[in-house]
Amino acid sequence: MDFKRKEGFRFIFDQPIEADYEIYINGQLASIETYHAKILDISPRGMKIFCGPEIGSSLKNSTLQIKVHFLLDVTHIHAIGDVVWSRPFGSAYQCGLCFYVQPDIDELITNELKLRRKKEVFARRVKS
Repeated sequence: MDFKRKEGFRFIFDQPIEADYEIYINGQLASIETYHAKILDISPRGMKIFCGPEIGSSLKNSTLQIKVHFLLDVTHIHAIGDVVWSRPFGSAYQCGLCFYVQPDIDELITNELKLRRKKEVFARRVKS
């Protein structure tokens, strides 16, 4: 499989961001349970997450989607995307998500990342 990233940027976090997610298989909610993940990097169109072993049991011959709930700066974001790749990592998984076309989510992620980055730069200046 060829997964070329076509976004203009991908923001990699120094410390992963906490997130919650739900699993959808073939468009249907797989379980009422909410799982925890860590966002490793993000762009307006997708993200890489570190998640639990429940992903591995859901990958068999089906279309797997994840609805992710997270906070980058001040606004809670809810986005749904397809799992385009996954690989075992210890007892858990790393997964790549490609978000559905959601123009409002694209813009919200971009704006939240800008706000977050401004605060990080300001905090570093204050320390020095």
